[in-house]
Amino acid sequence: METPGAHLESLLKNASAASRAGDHAAAAAAYAQAAAAAPQRTDLHFNLGDARERAGEFALAAEAYLAACRLSPREARLALFAGVALAHAGREEEAATMCSLADGLEPSLLPSHLRPGMHPELQRRAAVADGLLRRKFAALHAQATDDAQAAGGAEEALSRIRRAIWVQTHPEPVTFRTPLQRPGIFYVPDLPAAEVTPAARLPWACAIEACTAEIREEYRRAVAAGARLDPYVEADVRNPLWAALRGRQDWSALHLFKSAQEQPLARLFPKTLAAIAQADVFRVEHDRPMEVFFSRLAPGTCIPPHHGVANHRITVHLPLIVPEGCAIRVGSHTHVWEEGALFAFDDSFEHEAWNRSDRERVVLIFESFHPDLRSGERDAIERSYALRGRWLRERRIPD
Repeated sequence: METPGAHLESLLKNASAASRAGDHAAAAAAYAQAAAAAPQRTDLHFNLGDARERAGEFALAAEAYLAACRLSPREARLALFAGVALAHAGREEEAATMCSLADGLEPSLLPSHLRPGMHPELQRRAAVADGLLRRKFAALHAQATDDAQAAGGAEEALSRIRRAIWVQTHPEPVTFRTPLQRPGIFYVPDLPAAEVTPAARLPWACAIEACTAEIREEYRRAVAAGARLDPYVEADVRNPLWAALRGRQDWSALHLFKSAQEQPLARLFPKTLAAIAQADVFRVEHDRPMEVFFSRLAPGTCIPPHHGVANHRITVHLPLIVPEGCAIRVGSHTHVWEEGALFAFDDSFEHEAWNRSDRERVVLIFESFHPDLRSGERDAIERSYALRGRWLRERRIPD
């Protein structure tokens, strides 16, 4: 009697012979039997998907690739193959999900279609996935703007937001209109550009400034009690720009809100959060601030020139502890912080900061809407961020 191992080996030989002969249907039949005999082997499900795809059976190929993904959910290239097969099978929503999962697992994978020297088949699939994701995110932005209009926003008031660009996934090449301004994620081309926003344009600035002493005291008390600041540049950041600060305490942060999620230490800062509530804070989903944190710059530390993520919001600094020798440059403007004097700027302009003193520098940082945005535009932007974020959070390998 043939042993299970010998039977599996026989099936694989038959599948390989059929593939060499170009009989992809026969190869798929043999791989299907092999996958049934050894269902925990990722490679068999992948080979089955490949054979079915070559036979033109894209729906069945997608199911085989998905089975491989469920066994090895951290393999980006499996997700890519599944996504492209799903796209060919007409299941575009699930295809976008799998291509996005592939991109999240290996961010360099989809852009590989632009690099010479990559395997042609991988380039082809990456190009399909890249185009699919760009269409998906453009559709999400259009839906968010439509939702804002349906909620009462006037169409003429939303035209600037309809033309807004999610930079990393925009279907066309992006040209920035203002020198030194290069937002990395979201760009409203028709929004007036200014490096610095005068505090006089922010009706709530004086109220925040009046709370400086209380906010500084809450910070000092929390740190004295053991509240930990984390490296602002996380250890797994790959961009070489941040090599000198990666995973280090030289530039550290104590977050109250991060990526619209309230952090555990926020409970130690009731007066700070009460003060921030008076400001026109940029919020996402359930009225949560996108980001509120204390930024500490150690003595002798420099933050290299870089660009922020968006031009629809401004970054607001409330300086709390500022020794001599500390400053920030935004575009062509250099500013020396003064304790208790609010400073607001558009961080989509190139900016850098430094502490050339022998003491720490601490500022409270949060984000506010660009003062030229109207109410309907703000609503549309919040909806676009929320819809995109919700879609990304809910991605799952299809059942």
